[in-house]
Amino acid sequence: MSAQANNPAEPDAPASVSPEPSAVGRYNVEIGLEAFQDEDYDTALQVFTEGAMIGHAIAQYNLALMYQQGIGTEQNFERAMQLYALSAQQGIVRAQFNLGVMYDQGQGIEQDYREAYYWYEQAAEQGDADAQYAVGTMNFYGQGRAENFTEAMRWYQESARQGHRDAQYNLGVLLISGLVGEPNPTAAMTWFTLAAEKGSVDAQYNAALMYATGQGVTRDAAQARDYFTQAAEQGLRDAQTRLGILYATSDQDGLPRDYEQARYWFNRSAHRGDATAQFFLARIFADGLGVEQNLSIAHMWYELAYRFGYEHAVSSLERLRAEMDEESTLQARLMAARWMRAYAEQNPDSVRITRIPDDAVDAANENPDESTDSPANDSNNLPD
Repeated sequence: MSAQANNPAEPDAPASVSPEPSAVGRYNVEIGLEAFQDEDYDTALQVFTEGAMIGHAIAQYNLALMYQQGIGTEQNFERAMQLYALSAQQGIVRAQFNLGVMYDQGQGIEQDYREAYYWYEQAAEQGDADAQYAVGTMNFYGQGRAENFTEAMRWYQESARQGHRDAQYNLGVLLISGLVGEPNPTAAMTWFTLAAEKGSVDAQYNAALMYATGQGVTRDAAQARDYFTQAAEQGLRDAQTRLGILYATSDQDGLPRDYEQARYWFNRSAHRGDATAQFFLARIFADGLGVEQNLSIAHMWYELAYRFGYEHAVSSLERLRAEMDEESTLQARLMAARWMRAYAEQNPDSVRITRIPDDAVDAANENPDESTDSPANDSNNLPD
């Protein structure tokens, strides 16, 4: 379980309320806002520019937003930063937060965590939940100041109480990790559940693990399945694998085994390179669990699992080969080689290759009459 890094909120919408000094009291920012909402960006840009020039804080903020996002004008981070700074100095909370984001991400200026922290903190102290989350995360990772888990927890609590999803998740991580006081899995589960309900895939996964193991909550396989399913449907590979394992091994707490569902989720995860899912998918085909037995497909997935780092798959391969003839084995190796090649082309930086010794394949390689399309050549031309 790991804390999530700063992930700024969705882009802001133009603001309309500001404590304005009497010098700009006659300026009407609503004209610009109405034009913006009508997608008359030329008028909005003109009106906000006029307001910014006379020091209207909200006009400065809205104009900065248009420059930052490239709405109605060319994107200009430097200009956006200048305008956010003017607005932030007048106390506009979202200008303070957005200025922090720009320093944090190095937009329009060299990345500067100290300045980012300063402006996030200004907004956080005014109660902005996004800024409170950002300050918590910078304390967690030691960005802009020394690592401080106690401060991180304080700010996460402030943000989480306002319903900030990622703050709720990170607060759960701190509570279960014991980085601040004794581990409190029960409290952690509360925050994971709240974040999971808001769609946090990591919170859904953690809640599922806790229900599966009975950590901080009564063990409940059905609840674990439901949370794993939510995370798996969002594409979390580990959740897809764990969901497959749950379906393949359950026969308790009212949750029957379902090899069809297990195969479905193992297949999704296996095709994304998960070695554990590849291994269990191989077992399903090797033993004919809920599917017609197919030793060649089982061999392919065992081989792929080993190539992706599942060391125990090699012993399963050896047992399987004792049941297969040479032609079937070579065919299985060809399928694995083609699969691996396609995967490597799509994921060039993520493939771990482990060559599996095979006497039959090695003997075929020594035959100069073998074509370049042979299983032996396909297998051994994989990148090392």
